[in-house]
Amino acid sequence: MSRICLLCADGDRIELRETVAAAMWEARRHGTADDRPWPEAGPYWQNVFRELAEDAMAALEPGG
Repeated sequence: MSRICLLCADGDRIELRETVAAAMWEARRHGTADDRPWPEAGPYWQNVFRELAEDAMAALEPGG
């Protein structure tokens, strides 16, 4: 089964950035001092991970 590239197919970049940021947070939070779910990460860490997600998305785009 093939999967559709969300960077190419998703029209809502802000929602995609939020999805990527939350996934990145969840992937690294377990066993850390910040071990809490994304909605409870707090504004500082949410902004940091949104910026990281935006950078990651830009790096994956053509010409990135």
